[in-house]
Amino acid sequence: MKMKIDIVGRGNVATHLAKALGNGADVNLVNPHTLEEMRPDADIILVSVTDSAIMEVSSNIAGDLAVQEVDPEGKAPVIAHTSGTTPLSVLNDVPYPTGVFYPLQTFSKGVPLDYEEIPVFVEGRDPESERILTEAARLMGGPVYTADSKQRKALHLASVLSCNFVNHLWSLSDMYLARHDLDFSMLHPLIKEVSRKACVSRPGDVQTGPAARHDTVTMQEHLKMLTNNPQLAEIYSLLSKSIMDSQEE
Repeated sequence: MKMKIDIVGRGNVATHLAKALGNGADVNLVNPHTLEEMRPDADIILVSVTDSAIMEVSSNIAGDLAVQEVDPEGKAPVIAHTSGTTPLSVLNDVPYPTGVFYPLQTFSKGVPLDYEEIPVFVEGRDPESERILTEAARLMGGPVYTADSKQRKALHLASVLSCNFVNHLWSLSDMYLARHDLDFSMLHPLIKEVSRKACVSRPGDVQTGPAARHDTVTMQEHLKMLTNNPQLAEIYSLLSKSIMDSQEE
């Protein structure tokens, strides 16, 4: 019999999790505002809402389960949130098995993903909850790890640096090139190769560019080109200094 998983949410993460788990589990999407579709006999209830709403939605779920006379001491669903930064302790007041089911990836509704490449980090309030969440995570086909709240926060911060910040630098590059009648697609081969090297080596070991070479002449020339864009010049200087400092460690 397939595991029953209710996913409470309608955003990017909830939508992708429904697809990722749909082949191996009996998945059901639940409206976080009404909880009308929630099943009391679900094995897992994943709370995939904004971090600020996790506590309220989880409390509402627990209240609905109590009304439906689901026994927390008997077979009760594991209620788990999907946040990287929110600790498991946010669910301390929920009188049911609880945990965390954190897929580490950037999610957009219209962008397909290879779910077998996505690592999932799980944590359970007790060993049985963690076992059930691990079993569900394996249905996605990718690597599964256990990670406590402190480790997940570190992963999330590193994700912001390597994903959100890097993407913003690409966006700045796109805008800069457009002002010079050049297309960002010209950088695609470079971006692909940098990403490939970072995945097969330690990123610091394959760092290139004028800052890595301590080529101050080229860096000063670049900064002159950015005279009319002080914000980008500041970013260039800050990152160049960081690269040079890391090369000296």
